[in-house]
Amino acid sequence: MSDATTMDTANSTQKGDKLTSLFNEEIYIRMDAGSIPASKFKIYDDILEHYKSSNKLDEAKIVIEEHLAEHAESISAKYMIMMIALMKDADAVQEIPQMRTLLDLFRNHSKWTILEYITENITKFDPSNKVALRFKAEALEKLKKNKELKPVLEKLAKLDRKNPEIQKKYGLSILEEDESEAIIYLKKAAEEFSKSKNYTSLDEIWPILVQHNFDDTLFFERLERQFLAHREKQRFATMLYPIVEAYKSLENWDKTIVFLKKILDHEPIAQKARTELIRSYRKKYSDHSLLEHFLKISDLGNNRKPVKVCITNFERNIVFDTGNYVMHRSWGVGKIVSIAENGDSIFVDFKDKKNHKLSIQMAITSLKPLRKDHIWVQYYEDQELIEDLFKSDIAGFVTLLLRSHDNLLSTGDMKAELIGKFMTAEEWSKWWQKVKTALKQDPNIGINPKKKDELVYHEQEISHSDELIAKFEALQDPSKRLDIALQITKAPVEAKEAAEHFNTKYNQDEESRDTHRKIIGYLYLEEMQSCYNKEFHREKQDNPDAIPLLEVSRIIKPDEMKEIIASLSKDDLVQMSASISQLDIKKRLADLIKQAHPQWVDIYMELMFEVPAKVNRHIWNKLHDEDKISELNLFLETVCKRSKENPEVFILTMKSILSSPDSYSYLDFDTNDLVLRVLRILKPLGKIEPKGNKLKNQAQGILVDKAIPQDILKEAIIKGDDEYARKLYALYKEVSYITDAEKEKMYDLIQELKPDIEWDDAVLTDEEEEDVVSRIPANQFLVTRRSLNRKKAELEHMINVEMAENSRDIGEAQEKGDLRENAEYKAAMEKQVQIQAAIKKLDADLKNALILEEFMEGMSTDKINIGCTAKLQHKETGDVLSYSILGTWDADTSKNIISYQAPLAKSLLGKSVGDTAQLSYGEEEASYEVLEISRFTQNND
Repeated sequence: MSDATTMDTANSTQKGDKLTSLFNEEIYIRMDAGSIPASKFKIYDDILEHYKSSNKLDEAKIVIEEHLAEHAESISAKYMIMMIALMKDADAVQEIPQMRTLLDLFRNHSKWTILEYITENITKFDPSNKVALRFKAEALEKLKKNKELKPVLEKLAKLDRKNPEIQKKYGLSILEEDESEAIIYLKKAAEEFSKSKNYTSLDEIWPILVQHNFDDTLFFERLERQFLAHREKQRFATMLYPIVEAYKSLENWDKTIVFLKKILDHEPIAQKARTELIRSYRKKYSDHSLLEHFLKISDLGNNRKPVKVCITNFERNIVFDTGNYVMHRSWGVGKIVSIAENGDSIFVDFKDKKNHKLSIQMAITSLKPLRKDHIWVQYYEDQELIEDLFKSDIAGFVTLLLRSHDNLLSTGDMKAELIGKFMTAEEWSKWWQKVKTALKQDPNIGINPKKKDELVYHEQEISHSDELIAKFEALQDPSKRLDIALQITKAPVEAKEAAEHFNTKYNQDEESRDTHRKIIGYLYLEEMQSCYNKEFHREKQDNPDAIPLLEVSRIIKPDEMKEIIASLSKDDLVQMSASISQLDIKKRLADLIKQAHPQWVDIYMELMFEVPAKVNRHIWNKLHDEDKISELNLFLETVCKRSKENPEVFILTMKSILSSPDSYSYLDFDTNDLVLRVLRILKPLGKIEPKGNKLKNQAQGILVDKAIPQDILKEAIIKGDDEYARKLYALYKEVSYITDAEKEKMYDLIQELKPDIEWDDAVLTDEEEEDVVSRIPANQFLVTRRSLNRKKAELEHMINVEMAENSRDIGEAQEKGDLRENAEYKAAMEKQVQIQAAIKKLDADLKNALILEEFMEGMSTDKINIGCTAKLQHKETGDVLSYSILGTWDADTSKNIISYQAPLAKSLLGKSVGDTAQLSYGEEEASYEVLEISRFTQNND
């Protein structure tokens, strides 16, 4: 053995002995979290580094785990197991229980230096470990290492956005050096404190927010919504007083008045706010000649009068002063030029009425006050300037218009104000389109989320997040709310704050007792998580130290959701999918069904027929991935049979297959047959889609797109024989909404591809064999109009006669005394239950009944069908008899009327004149020849 090898072996043994001695020392001296020195952890790290460099970490782990199994309290073993986990997989360490246990131990013993050392080691391997960062921040704070603490708090604040204490600490730590950034974090903390009703912590940072952020109106509006949701009007009103003081110190009386009025909205009896409001009015209107007069007649100082009424009265009157402007409905804009010495009259210059005198009372009732910056005042003073603004700056013009109307104006009112001055009625639509385009670029103007026909002007720019939150909160319909919430996926960075808001909202849905809400909440948060994970991985490619933009908090774990899905019936899940209009959420539900439900294939087969056919392609691919070819063939066969009942699904399926037949070679189909089936659906679409042309265009576009024959059609004509080509043309020719020119092109195409084709002189028709029974929707059945009316009469009789008689019987029985021994009462009550059950059943049946005459309209009598009478002759005896095939409620064997659902009818359906039918009567079977087929009429019975 070489000297080098001997030395390595000795070192290895030495290290191994050192590990053993460490464990022994820990046992003998009973080392615990309170007594262990910080220097020990450097020794542990050295030993682990040796094993790592020797590629023997796994061996060390076995030894350490054996020791830990015998000595569960061993600090050294817990630490080294945790560090080995970090070395192997930093992402997995948060699942190691030793980490939290160790950190808690040293915190409880106030071992802040050790805590700093351990958490520093953890974050070297896992920089985004929130648990370690929290403990590290606490240790550095206790050790008063403020310089080292700040970057830890910064990272933690970005990672742990839902922790308001961290947001608050970091915000306060950078307040002096970066005020604007600090306020961002303090606002986040304030909103989280508000959501959780932690008003004590909110009060601590409120003075700072008011001092540095009192002009952030949107922030205060968000807080206001949260306080109102918690029914904390009075508390919020109290918090507004410091904002009032901030504006008072600036002598900004307009804003002071706005916030005082808001206080009084939430706390109408607040005497302090009322008194301050009067003082503010005196400051704002100090030069007004009638100020005291209007204050007096408004009764604002009278605490017994409703404050809102007093404010309205005062503000309506105070505008009447020299130099102010007013609007009269007939005379237009006028300027108040003087006020009578006794204060009872004013003099106004209108365009055509100079120095017009009006009493104060007349002025109050007939004139509308206008601010000096109002659009019509500016138009009055300089018409050319406003007309130029209208022509050159649409956004600026609309902004002026909105600000003139308290920042809110409906499109109808806007139209009424502008037509006649700036445009004609005919020019409005074109101008309005320009407005909508221009306003998309203006961050201060948006649509009122509560009224779609109102424009709103915001003093502060509206962020994308604020806009989404406002729209979301203005809606009540859960589906429309979901539409808004999903918009975060289009711009995840700009919508981050909105995403945080929606995260909280859909967490609440996850906790709902309503299963539907619970599942939708879960699926939405899955979509959100996927969106922000993609954004994070994209950023991480350019920046390895990137921090997730948003961590989505979850309530329900995947296994819990799988149990919920597995517990639901097939019908429940099919109905749930149908109720969801958002494709991404539909897909996630479908994936969840596949993962969790034992009947997922059966459910998928039903979802394939869902209309609108949004999720069809996704489900098809899932079935194909699982090699469910027989199921896909069954679907194709079914959708072809039921093309008239499921036209949208049929057309979508045909478009997919015929656009690329080779891609579906795993299916059993004949391309020429599918082409014919597409042609067969064209004519019925005229009735199926009486309004619009969406389905008609889609179906026709598979074969002929914009009058150009597609390759699949040409190939079918070439591949088919002459009879096929004639049948194809016959189908195309019968479609009423296809033009003669298009039909002529089809004829020419066939003639071109088959120049030797012979056209029969007879009328060309298509003889499609059709299974009418298969077209009847599930759970529904055919009945004649006469039998339907008869059943309706039965229902009315049960409701109006039988129930009324039964009620009388119950009343009479009750009058006879003790109900416990009253046989007549019991019999009447039992009969009531029977009648109610019969009413319920018949009512449900009536809803599912289809009128046979309408369903079979245009029926051919070439073959025996529902609604037909067939004359038959016994092949041996020559006896002739007739059978009429009608609906369930019409069957009458005494008149040879049978239900289409009866075995006898099934033996006859589809037979033509001259065909033989084998009919069974009990155990006997006889052969009958079809002599004649006619349409059934009521006279036949």
